[in-house]
Amino acid sequence: MMPRLACGTLAISLVSLTLLLGGRASADTLELTDGTVLNDCFVRDEGVRYLVWQKMADVGGPARIIPRSKVKQVKIQRGEAWDAHPELPDLSVTFIELNPKLAGLHGNVFYDSCSRVKPTAEGNKAILDLGEKAYLEPQEAVKNLKLKHEPGEEITLTAHVKNVGFADAKPFKYVWLIDQKELQQGECPKALKEMEETTFELKWKWEDGFHSVTFKVLTDQAEIATLNNEATDPLWGWGYWFYVEPGRVKAWHQIRTNAGTFSFEDYYRWHVQIMNTLFAASVFPAAPEGIKARVRLDRIIYTDNVEKAGQNQRSAEDGIIYHQGAWIWQNDEDKKKEWKVPDKQGRNTTEWSLPHELGHQLGLTDWYYLDYDGKRDVHTWPDTGEKIAHFMTHADTMMHWHGPHVWSEVDAGYLNMTWDKPRGHFGDYFYAIPRECFLEIQDINGVGVPGATIEIFQRGTEVDSKATPVEDHGVKYFPVIEDGNFGLPVSKAAVVVGKTDEFGMLRLPNRPVKEAVSLNGFHREPNPFGNLNVCGERGLMLVRVTKRDRPTFYWLEAYNFTVAWFRGQREKFITVLRTPYGSAGSPLPPRNVKATLGGWNKDQVRVTWEAPEVRHEQQYLERVIGYRVYRRIGPTGLNDRPWFPVATVEPATRASVAELKDKPDDIDWFSHVNRFGVTVVAEDGVESELIEVVLPAAK
Repeated sequence: MMPRLACGTLAISLVSLTLLLGGRASADTLELTDGTVLNDCFVRDEGVRYLVWQKMADVGGPARIIPRSKVKQVKIQRGEAWDAHPELPDLSVTFIELNPKLAGLHGNVFYDSCSRVKPTAEGNKAILDLGEKAYLEPQEAVKNLKLKHEPGEEITLTAHVKNVGFADAKPFKYVWLIDQKELQQGECPKALKEMEETTFELKWKWEDGFHSVTFKVLTDQAEIATLNNEATDPLWGWGYWFYVEPGRVKAWHQIRTNAGTFSFEDYYRWHVQIMNTLFAASVFPAAPEGIKARVRLDRIIYTDNVEKAGQNQRSAEDGIIYHQGAWIWQNDEDKKKEWKVPDKQGRNTTEWSLPHELGHQLGLTDWYYLDYDGKRDVHTWPDTGEKIAHFMTHADTMMHWHGPHVWSEVDAGYLNMTWDKPRGHFGDYFYAIPRECFLEIQDINGVGVPGATIEIFQRGTEVDSKATPVEDHGVKYFPVIEDGNFGLPVSKAAVVVGKTDEFGMLRLPNRPVKEAVSLNGFHREPNPFGNLNVCGERGLMLVRVTKRDRPTFYWLEAYNFTVAWFRGQREKFITVLRTPYGSAGSPLPPRNVKATLGGWNKDQVRVTWEAPEVRHEQQYLERVIGYRVYRRIGPTGLNDRPWFPVATVEPATRASVAELKDKPDDIDWFSHVNRFGVTVVAEDGVESELIEVVLPAAK
């Protein structure tokens, strides 16, 4: 695998999945949301869908496709018959190689201490050493590299076919197709023994655009599986190389995997196909047709020393790596040359870590770097003393979890913009910040809050106490120490301080940066985050809003700024922060709000309050027409897990009972502290300031 930062290994699924290794059951059970139960079937998880075979004889052939949303739970139960070796051949198209290859930039991209990026000439003879100029004109540094095929250029496609069964495969015919139109037929005149491989070539004149190649084996001989008789690859897709020891491949041949065959190659080629399935399913406002980028398996390198082979990926002639990403299988078994049969738990499910890790090879970062428990910093909620925590805005995405998720909207925008560029950059989409960014501070009624004090603190920074503050459009920012240490907690001192205008608006200052342009076309210019590093630690800022001596806290993620950029808001972006403050025309708030455990039972909370003070008799702005009860859970920012209403009651009511179980189904990885709040509802639905209280812990 290419060098990168370490990633987590947690996998999350919204569908209950159980793997049973013992017992008498020999096949899977799948329960649908409508109550239908499919017994003794075989299930394959592809993220947005399940493939289902009703009986063993069907496995490896055409499958029934069931959308994930229709599935309630799956139990994987594979007995001894699953791994029995059928006395049959199994011809598999393991990969299709494309030549000549295009240059990649893995190992040839340099990041300085401020996360500027440039192609580097170090370790190769092909990239020009332009010094500082390369940060702004990267295309000049790589002008001698072959980064695209020219129309009419002769391309050689080589299909690799391997017999991964347990009997000789008879001679067979084959066909090549481009865009599903037959181009060439042929015949393999020899029989293939168990684990024997052969290759077939096709010459084709390159055409720009989104074209696919298919190689299909045609045989009338019974086989273990038929799905692997053909492979279709996107010719515009980025080519991966896999490095593996033959001993590992031999061990995997002893057992059947969830691909339905006895083949290491089939199992991991399937994971590359899953990536493309999820690319197509990653539909967002910034990617209304999904991700058009694709990946393909270009080479499998079988070697007795994967470590050495991985170290020698560079071309001997020019020092360039001619793939767009690689993965190396190596552990203690490989080092000792002692391979064990893979365990059932791994091989009979989807190895969700691999699409995630291969996503890094495309330049995608770990979104969990935007998670923050706050334990190391000084910022706390005034009412509980808890550290103010944060969980990434949209965590159920491939690059946050290892799991059956689509890619995020930023990932989609990035891959769509760079589908025809070489891989090797990492996280340069963080350069994509709108030119002008604003905060709009709203009260509980959606009205702007004038004169609110805004203080912004940033993770991964320390304010330089020796530097002079700078004012930008009436807002001060404070220079930070630039030493490349992005692992710091949220800064103790504010990096930005200002006040909202009469409309509740504050323009975030564009803090100075070391300018850079990536080969992917992203330009880092002055922006609210300053020198935002490409792993994203500096992409998280804590906002403290204070009005009438009541502070509230929010988080700003660079992710949301970049989403706005990909959606077309490249000149101006407004982040709305809703506060619990009342409006100028709000009624007075309720008094003496309390929350106690135990309404009718221990799983209930009784919230009580007193009517507001009467300030002006018969004044319609202050006429109480009801009360609204709210709840909030956890120590995160108010825009992370906002207040949600639990009841609206008539004006004579002074109490409401809430069920603790009635809450949004959301991610709460921190404390489960409950807060309850009450507002007065006046005419036209105008609410008072929200008066909140922390629910005391059970004794």
